[in-house]
Amino acid sequence: MTPDDWMRDPLEDAGPDLNLTSLVDVVFALLVVFMVSSAAMVEEGRTDAASGLIELALPTGSSTLNQAPPGEVVLQVDADGSLFMAGKATDSKALADDLMQRLTTTPNLQVRIEAHSKLSYQHVMDVIAKLQGLGVRNVGLATRAKSP
Repeated sequence: MTPDDWMRDPLEDAGPDLNLTSLVDVVFALLVVFMVSSAAMVEEGRTDAASGLIELALPTGSSTLNQAPPGEVVLQVDADGSLFMAGKATDSKALADDLMQRLTTTPNLQVRIEAHSKLSYQHVMDVIAKLQGLGVRNVGLATRAKSP
């Protein structure tokens, strides 16, 4: 080894530096785009639920009733088990309170359940059992007409 080797800076031979600043900027920009687009998608879902548009794929049957007769309550249950009454989201407690109030004025209250076809049979039976526990005796299940 020569005396010049002792004086040489070891980092001088390390090679080129890798500048990650532009990579971090691109990743940050992608993160911002993802956050904005996901917020827009969630907001779009909220407006659909707020306007009463609930996507239900009803099971098929021999007949269907398009309009609820006067005094009938339409209870919708979507694929994940969320409850909707008259197109508005509700929970079990609020539904029970509302039905109890209606039962005081209409003892023969009719409730039609529109359950998504992907919903488990057990979940539909649980909803029917809760309705019967409240005193609702006239419970119907909605279907859509079979395609010819």
